[in-house]
Amino acid sequence: MDSSRRSLRHLEPKNSSSETSTNDPQRSSTIDSGRGSFATAERTPTLDRATTDTASSSLSRDTPLDDNDNNAQEDLQQNKTICIRPQRVMVHKCYEQSYVSHIDHPSAFFIQLACFREKCEQLHVEINEFYSKKPTTNTLSSWKRGDYCIVKYNDGEFYRARIIAAPKENKTINSYDVVYIDYGNWNQVPSTDIRSIERKFTDFPAQAIPCSLHKSLPINSTWCKNPDAMDFFEDLVFNKYVDVIFHSRSPRNYWPLSFAELKLSSSKSNVHECMLKKHLIKEVSDEKIFQEFYHLLQPADHIIYSIPYEDEEHDDDNDDYP
Repeated sequence: MDSSRRSLRHLEPKNSSSETSTNDPQRSSTIDSGRGSFATAERTPTLDRATTDTASSSLSRDTPLDDNDNNAQEDLQQNKTICIRPQRVMVHKCYEQSYVSHIDHPSAFFIQLACFREKCEQLHVEINEFYSKKPTTNTLSSWKRGDYCIVKYNDGEFYRARIIAAPKENKTINSYDVVYIDYGNWNQVPSTDIRSIERKFTDFPAQAIPCSLHKSLPINSTWCKNPDAMDFFEDLVFNKYVDVIFHSRSPRNYWPLSFAELKLSSSKSNVHECMLKKHLIKEVSDEKIFQEFYHLLQPADHIIYSIPYEDEEHDDDNDDYP
């Protein structure tokens, strides 16, 4: 990593992009992760309402505290919840020098805001100082989909994460799919690398904001059938600084990602317009993006693309936010 280019670390997946999760053999590879994408038309069809509601409600699932915490058993007995604070953004406000930390495709990528960069670095230091001194014998043997946790990555450091699938046990190890909530990328990890998250590490909002490119759909049905568009988008914005404007979602829009307008911070080129001029995308309403892709979302996708954040109408008198 070239630290002079950016402050936040970009996590690279353990598995290569050609590998698929053992939990879902139908998952397709994505631009820079081993995680699957809902852009594949062959995936399981429309989620029913019960499945969607279950995935959404997992925001408040219990995550047990570390056994060494004096109040751990009490908290478990009282069924108290641990969740990560939502990231708050204002629609129609330009967030300059934001960072594209992970891409599945132009309708599913993740943004980190520059205004929280230093605080995120400090949190990472505090998490690693704490968990590097904790024993590894007190980890849970079973986690539920939606649980927040701390995960030891293959660089030996610890990061905040969320369980997106509780997979089947194999002969030697129990492994889980997790999404790193401050970066957006997916990884499969053994249960021995997962720790209960301390409440003091949950106050800082999740830094990876799931986004869809504003007013943009692939020329052909799905992004996987438009590799040139995916490659162009990746080359243009991945690991780059961008200026972001978030757009409102309609009241009946259940799309879990934020619609985002991107401009390159270096040249101020509008990403949507660049792709449009090269005939790589077609211009549509954001409502159309929801209509085209929502039925392809899997239960795990609802967790991956619901890394907590909320949008608000921009208030010029509100000085509490950057």
